[in-house]
Amino acid sequence: MLTLITGSIIGLVVLVIISEIYKMSFERSKESKDERGQILLFKIKSFSYSLLTIGIIAGVILVAILDLVNKDLFIYYVMIIFFIQSIASSIYLAIVRKI
Repeated sequence: MLTLITGSIIGLVVLVIISEIYKMSFERSKESKDERGQILLFKIKSFSYSLLTIGIIAGVILVAILDLVNKDLFIYYVMIIFFIQSIASSIYLAIVRKI
């Protein structure tokens, strides 16, 4: 069980690193400097903050209101939400760039 959890966390961390490198390479490219690139960056940030807000609110509901998740594990839940947000925003960037 511990090995599965450790492997999952390491896998998430690797995916986050790859997604952040992808976003960083876009932000440094000439494409991000023009008007369309600025709009894409705005859309990505808007999507990321929306995802974080929904995830944190869902976490508060699960922990404080419904008491489905142990309060000691909430910090790990938030960490996973941040990881998922980073990966999802990179996927969204890749999709929006191709349109």
